[in-house]
Amino acid sequence: MATYARGWERFETAGLQVAGIVVDPVENNRAMVEKLLLPFPILSDPEARVIQEWDVWNPDDGGVARPSVFLVRPDLTIAYAYVGTDFADRPTDEELWEALERG
Repeated sequence: MATYARGWERFETAGLQVAGIVVDPVENNRAMVEKLLLPFPILSDPEARVIQEWDVWNPDDGGVARPSVFLVRPDLTIAYAYVGTDFADRPTDEELWEALERG
């Protein structure tokens, strides 16, 4: 998430809004936003409804979401999707920025 905060201007230039969705309680999210100085919200989904609907739920890894990035266009179509296989599997910064440029 710190990478996305550092690249915030790239998201703004592309006309995108950023939000994180996690299963953690609101209090934990607030602390993370403050600690990492994130310019975007982290939303709580403690019952994992959104995480399950977007098919990123990982019941085999303690019931957490797989690291995922979705770039959603204003017309609600998906411009880019990345769903990792475990907690450390994330797109590289270069992959994400290239996807932003492709739109």
